[in-house]
Amino acid sequence: MFDALYIAATGMHAHQSQVDAIAHNVANLNTVGFRRSVVSFSEATASVSPVSSNTGVEGVGVPTSVLNTLRGAGALAHSTLSTTGGELKQTNQPLDIAIDGNGFLEVVRPDGTPGYTRAGALSINPDGLLALDDGTPLAGRIALPPDAKEIRINAEGTVLAVVEGQTDPVEAGHIELVTFGNPAALEAVGGNQFVATAESGAARAGTPSQEGLGAIRQGFLESSNVELVEEMVAMMLAQRAFELDGRVVQAADQMMAITNGLYRT
Repeated sequence: MFDALYIAATGMHAHQSQVDAIAHNVANLNTVGFRRSVVSFSEATASVSPVSSNTGVEGVGVPTSVLNTLRGAGALAHSTLSTTGGELKQTNQPLDIAIDGNGFLEVVRPDGTPGYTRAGALSINPDGLLALDDGTPLAGRIALPPDAKEIRINAEGTVLAVVEGQTDPVEAGHIELVTFGNPAALEAVGGNQFVATAESGAARAGTPSQEGLGAIRQGFLESSNVELVEEMVAMMLAQRAFELDGRVVQAADQMMAITNGLYRT
């Protein structure tokens, strides 16, 4: 009976994680370049190493005392990043770019560490650098001429600027893309950005349209890859599974109450 309580508890924790992930996906339905989180489940077995603190297992939150009581049963939730691209929508804005295929844009985060994103709604920050909407510059630190009247970005990532008084464009820089051995294991850090993890592998930079990397499409933005209908169906299934786990807890509690009553008699 005690095992039933703990097994159901792990199931409730796991399905709560799934509900939270779905809610986050739906909230970013219209976020440019957003990649949805996918929750998968695995069985908790005796081979799982107990944690040293009382913070629980990552993504589940099961206390150490509970995990140590499990004997080869229960559920763990694992969240990964979807690798499916979103639809490319034309905007005709010169600083909007989309990645048609594999790869991420590399940016320099405020703490100086690299970040990665698919959100290609670019702007020019106060330093005159090509950057994300929030001012985070691209890793190439591409400086655009202040008197540029036209900006062109080709499929290979070359940034050309036409300045006042000249007819021929000048090259301002080059946008590289990065890829990973396991992009699904990237860690979200907010602001529609990701960082590399041990599971994702190190970033490998390359030229767009080459070596399996996607092409740069100027005047386009990548939509979120969240499908509302799929998320709502998944939400209903997760809620029903959570309710079933709750009923197991109730049944185990009733059985223990009956056992206690028998002992007193």
